[in-house]
Amino acid sequence: MSEKMKFNVSGTTCASCEVLLERELKKVPGVLQVNASHTQQCVELDVAQGTTIALSDLTQAVRGHQYEFSPWKEKTSHSWNLPRIGGVLLVVWVVWYVLHSYGLLAITPTVNGSSGLMAIFMIGVIASLSSCTAILAGLILAISANHAKHNVSESTHDRLRPHILFNMGRVLGFGFFGALIGLVGSLLVLTPGLNAIFVLLVALMMLGIGANLLNLVPKGALSVHPPKWLSHKIHALQDSSHPAMPFILGALSFFLPCGFTQSVQLYALSTGEPLTSAVIMMVFALGTVPALFGVGAATSLTKGNTLKYLTQAAGVMVLVIGFSQFGNALTLLGVGSVSAPTQEQLTIAQDALVLTEDGKQLIQMEVASAGFYSPEVLQVVAGIPVEWEIYGPEFMGCFDTLISRGLGISTRLTQGINVVEFTPTKPGNYTFSCSMGMSRGTMVVVPNDK
Repeated sequence: MSEKMKFNVSGTTCASCEVLLERELKKVPGVLQVNASHTQQCVELDVAQGTTIALSDLTQAVRGHQYEFSPWKEKTSHSWNLPRIGGVLLVVWVVWYVLHSYGLLAITPTVNGSSGLMAIFMIGVIASLSSCTAILAGLILAISANHAKHNVSESTHDRLRPHILFNMGRVLGFGFFGALIGLVGSLLVLTPGLNAIFVLLVALMMLGIGANLLNLVPKGALSVHPPKWLSHKIHALQDSSHPAMPFILGALSFFLPCGFTQSVQLYALSTGEPLTSAVIMMVFALGTVPALFGVGAATSLTKGNTLKYLTQAAGVMVLVIGFSQFGNALTLLGVGSVSAPTQEQLTIAQDALVLTEDGKQLIQMEVASAGFYSPEVLQVVAGIPVEWEIYGPEFMGCFDTLISRGLGISTRLTQGINVVEFTPTKPGNYTFSCSMGMSRGTMVVVPNDK
């Protein structure tokens, strides 16, 4: 026979907290089963009949973590703080505008040392300091303790080995699984329309995660995370004495629930490129290494308001990337892809046209190795057929598809010279982009006055 007991718990932020609470509280004498919920901020215990559990027992079980228990009381519903939401959105817009203006949001597989990857790295650093990785801290300490139990007379280097292996496994595992989700993303790229819908869904999910990190919505709303049983299965491996287990657990930490990790996973998925996705996930994992390796307990580094502000900064970056993805999806859907040419563009000299022998306009462009179109702005005259020569490098990633809904263009590009032919009929500025809408150019069509 068993009895149920319920307590409020503050300090929970995500599904990682649920797993940590369930694993640690189950060690309390008399506790048979634990069910934690970060959305309701409570824990429900199944205890042996006649067992008394005090608040101090629960606090002692999770000492070192920022959880506080209190007698059960029904929580009031979440109230929307519209002024705060408006303020956050203003900050997000400013950050997006600055980063977009300097091209720091475009992460393409052809970019060497892309500045945009620094944002991913910083999200990794902040994630390693947040309560979301409290579950990782417990995992690392368990690995270390288990290793020491079986190897009592090893040198300092040998005692550090499980930490080294765990972080190596984490970085390489994130790269491997990142490549797999990039491959999944590439398989989902069926048509420009379906691809646009896919990018739009990813953007909406990222916006939901960012809103959760910033507490703009009720806890747990708009969030999707791996099943809890998977996290418990991964943690069950920590008791193994196999020398490769720290490396394996580091790799499998890819599947542990964390809002920061999930947001970056979604971003990597949306690239539709295995190599790009692998690089993004490895950069994120590298950002977590200093804290996870340096102390073995990430949550002990930063607490209180400092941690709160860092988490909010990361939440803003997730929203910025989410809004950027939303814009990419709109580009692929053709929303706002056509605008009127400016007066300066209308003054284009007719004699500047380059015509082929059969009377077609000839324009040339290349996919630069740095990951952009060169030139990014092209000009043609309406009513005259166009022969568009595009040079593709050896590796193009998402640049291997050229899309412009306004011009009716959707074509695959290969290495070397590609020729796209079309006839512009209506003056305007037409956006063209890669298959993910991340990198864009403009085709300016001016009236034919002759």
